[in-house]
Amino acid sequence: MAYRLIDGDPDPADVRHLTFVPFRADGSCVAVPTESGKLTLPAGVVEPGEHYLIDSSLRIPLMTAGFRFQRVTPFAVDGKAGDLHVYAWIEGDRYRGARPHRAVELRTMMADELGGWFAAAGDTFTARVVTDAARSYGTEDDERYYANNLRLLEPAYLRGSTAQEGSGFGGGPQRWREERESIVDGIHKDGTFLDLGCAIGLLMESVRQWAGERGLLIEPYGVDIGAGLVDLARRRLPQWADRIEVGNAIDYVPSDGRRFTFVHALVDCVPERRRRDLIRHAIEHLVEPGGRLLVSHYGGTPGREYLQRSGLAMAGESHRTAWTDVPAPAGAGH
Repeated sequence: MAYRLIDGDPDPADVRHLTFVPFRADGSCVAVPTESGKLTLPAGVVEPGEHYLIDSSLRIPLMTAGFRFQRVTPFAVDGKAGDLHVYAWIEGDRYRGARPHRAVELRTMMADELGGWFAAAGDTFTARVVTDAARSYGTEDDERYYANNLRLLEPAYLRGSTAQEGSGFGGGPQRWREERESIVDGIHKDGTFLDLGCAIGLLMESVRQWAGERGLLIEPYGVDIGAGLVDLARRRLPQWADRIEVGNAIDYVPSDGRRFTFVHALVDCVPERRRRDLIRHAIEHLVEPGGRLLVSHYGGTPGREYLQRSGLAMAGESHRTAWTDVPAPAGAGH
């Protein structure tokens, strides 16, 4: 069957080939330069035993473009049942971690420019693919954003064989500590800690342990949009089961109305256009007076940039995390 647009995920049993149009969170598009000076899109085949959305969508862009996806949405197909070629946009960024990947200098431009490049090169089909991808990507509203994240990340995390994989992290315990312990650099006193987007609760227990090694007592709490992830977190951490709730970071308020000494906001949990809203919500509804908001981004943009875009003073930063302090009421502590 001819190339056609779709709305939904094809049956995994039918998918054999994939072509990706990669976007960064700022809306720019990337392509892979060839030795001849032309541009191409990441593409490949689904290997036996792979789920095309969870496995192939990770492997193919890494190995062909050094690009790590965070989200994926099919928007078109061609072929027939059992031998479908799926076209999908992915959102993510260049990868610089320890997973096997291709080191390549990607070309970054807006989608209309990339589509124009392919059209000028005589490849009108790929130009159409890029245009269709941009239309699908650009019309995604908040509701669909969260639904797409949930339908992809929850099953991927739940099938993880380690606590790190259950948190969407590809490395082992030592690598986890190397990448995440810097969050504790922003914790400077005893108190409570809320993790927005806690998955199976690994960061909750890690922060408590790492802070304890520094002589600080932290009582952790968590929230995640995935009910299955929250259920697993409660079973993993029964001592904190009543501290872990289902909710969306963008508007979550604890059922008991409490506030927290430290709130960790992972901006990856919400669309780029809503990240300032997430930070403001955390400050206005979640961080206690005299507390601290810690902002992380596991992609390419440092946490400090999101504080700056929100007009907030940065009190410090470490690795991918930056923090800002919420003033205590005048006269507090006197």
